[in-house]
Amino acid sequence: MVHSIKNRDIVFVSDMDGTLVPSRQAMPLHFAEKLVKLVNGFHFYVATGSDLCKVKEQIPREVIDNISGIYTSMGNEFYVHGERIYKNRITPDEILLNDLLNYRSDTTYPHELYENFIEIRSGMINFSVLGRDCPFEAREKYQIWDGLNKEREKIVSELSVKYPAYRFLIGGVISIDIVPNGFGKDQIADKVRTLHPHEQIVFFGDMTEEGGNDYDLAQKLLKFGNTEIVTIRTPDEVLTYLSNLTGMEVM
Repeated sequence: MVHSIKNRDIVFVSDMDGTLVPSRQAMPLHFAEKLVKLVNGFHFYVATGSDLCKVKEQIPREVIDNISGIYTSMGNEFYVHGERIYKNRITPDEILLNDLLNYRSDTTYPHELYENFIEIRSGMINFSVLGRDCPFEAREKYQIWDGLNKEREKIVSELSVKYPAYRFLIGGVISIDIVPNGFGKDQIADKVRTLHPHEQIVFFGDMTEEGGNDYDLAQKLLKFGNTEIVTIRTPDEVLTYLSNLTGMEVM
């Protein structure tokens, strides 16, 4: 039974933070071993807003070497077994960058702020009022505060009106992904469908609702058809889905 399922044409695409791993945390080795066993025989791609350096911090080499590829920076870079296949580039709008600096200086967040708050990646900008160099405890503190005060929602709403040539998306628990139109995560759908025009695609994501940074990719995949969207609450749900599909139980 397992053999017949693995011969079906199924392609998996998975978000990283909040889906395969808790946000900005490393994948446990026991999870990685199970994942590699379950996706053996399938095409499996990771689709993330993070760059390759952060991917390598979070996903073990065993996984990277045994999956089909990794779309980083919202699909603006693509790697197979660590080798870059392509890279998109953008020139950030200086007025937009200045606005981000103002949001940082004007925040009402009452606790310590950290460095690396504007990160320019291939094809996108990642902005965090808190700063990405914060310790994990600060991430949790800001997440709770932002949930009550809706700072990121306010920033996204205001900048979306001012800069219609960009998409502003709440990403993870502390940041906002800023992507020029045409350079967003939904471009991954076109690229995966080009590689696999007839196969069924299953997409795992934790922020597939409108406004989340998985929404555009999920909707684009659905437009192509022959697609299932699986909204994930914890990484273990990915393993459960794969186990149920294949009939494999991994200890």
